[in-house]
Amino acid sequence: MWLRTFASCAAVLLTCLGPGGSSAQAEGSGPRVPADWTFTLPAGDAAAGRSVFDRMECVACHTMGKAKPPTRGTSGVGPDLTNYSGLPPEYLAESIISAHTVVAAPGYTVEDGKAGMGNYNHFLTVQELVDLVAFLRGPGAGN
Repeated sequence: MWLRTFASCAAVLLTCLGPGGSSAQAEGSGPRVPADWTFTLPAGDAAAGRSVFDRMECVACHTMGKAKPPTRGTSGVGPDLTNYSGLPPEYLAESIISAHTVVAAPGYTVEDGKAGMGNYNHFLTVQELVDLVAFLRGPGAGN
């Protein structure tokens, strides 16, 4: 949700400013998103994303390939995050931002729209989110 809001605000700003950076508009017209507009998550740095994964202690609840859970924690509470390379990066980003109210993991469900994990939006920068998604989608992630 947050990413959609951010992307929508960016699109509205770009629409208002126009190609020359001017805010001039025809009278009576309001900001609008072009019909062919889409948001694409930028490519991230998977190595930096691995650092985010480690720093945020995601392995406390999730397994990922050969990544070993720490001796403390509750690994296994969340789904295994291996093999997410086929999912759209925007879906993964939204899943993280929305605290996993919708989960792509087979056989893993959450109760009627309730968050499946904690909300980490206050702890992640946009760049860290982009990098974390790159790590989750990257080949050999978790090895």
